[in-house]
Amino acid sequence: MNRDQFREAFDRHKDAVYRFAWRMTGSPEAAEDVAQEVFLALLRRPAAFDPALGELRWFLFGAARNQVRKRWRDANRWAELDDDAFVAPPVADMETTEAVATSIRALPPLQREALVLYEYEDMSLEEIARTVDAEIGTVKSRLFRARENLRRALSPLREVRKHAER
Repeated sequence: MNRDQFREAFDRHKDAVYRFAWRMTGSPEAAEDVAQEVFLALLRRPAAFDPALGELRWFLFGAARNQVRKRWRDANRWAELDDDAFVAPPVADMETTEAVATSIRALPPLQREALVLYEYEDMSLEEIARTVDAEIGTVKSRLFRARENLRRALSPLREVRKHAER
């Protein structure tokens, strides 16, 4: 990968990598660090990307995922990677957008990852499976659990709206 190809890759994918890292970490500073590390790694070792294995976008999201997971491990948060756990209490007195964002950040990381890649980064189930090195069925399961957990967490908002409409 030459300098022009790197610049094109950076310009094309930097925002998506940052958004993914921000949604996974909940921190703009951490997202900037993750995105920087992803592109520095590509710049230092361009041969790490093999186009025969998939698109550059998948490679970059996989690298961002690895950086986020490394941060969780370093912060002793690895236990939060449990795929079945849900720790967010239902929301009640928040604006809808804030409540949704808070509930997404509270999802277990593997569920949040599947939801963010599917809903916000518009990846197909197959693309997500390749990115996170999982079976499509596993991705479907994580996505289903994420949606169910969001539905439960956001159910008080539905009740508030029902009462307001009366």
